[in-house]
Amino acid sequence: MPTLDAKQTYKNLKKKGFEDSSNRSDDHKYLEFRHNGKVVLYTKISHGEKELGDSLIGQMKRQCKLEKSDFMDLANCPLSLENYLEKLRVQGLLDIGD
Repeated sequence: MPTLDAKQTYKNLKKKGFEDSSNRSDDHKYLEFRHNGKVVLYTKISHGEKELGDSLIGQMKRQCKLEKSDFMDLANCPLSLENYLEKLRVQGLLDIGD
């Protein structure tokens, strides 16, 4: 069963354009993904979480609108921001011209 380092996943998602959400609860770190000033989706990581197991990876991949292998690539950095944007476009979550 694959796992992800929670701190590294958080840092890598921030590198891909996810931003901290300031108006959320204190028990989780909420990350919003914005495109052209509009919130497209969000995900969250519990404060103090050291490792993300299969269940949390499953929740985050759904929130990020990805298959598990693509989410693992997003979290570990092989999936570029450009490729992520294309995957969101294919799903109709972004306009073609965005």
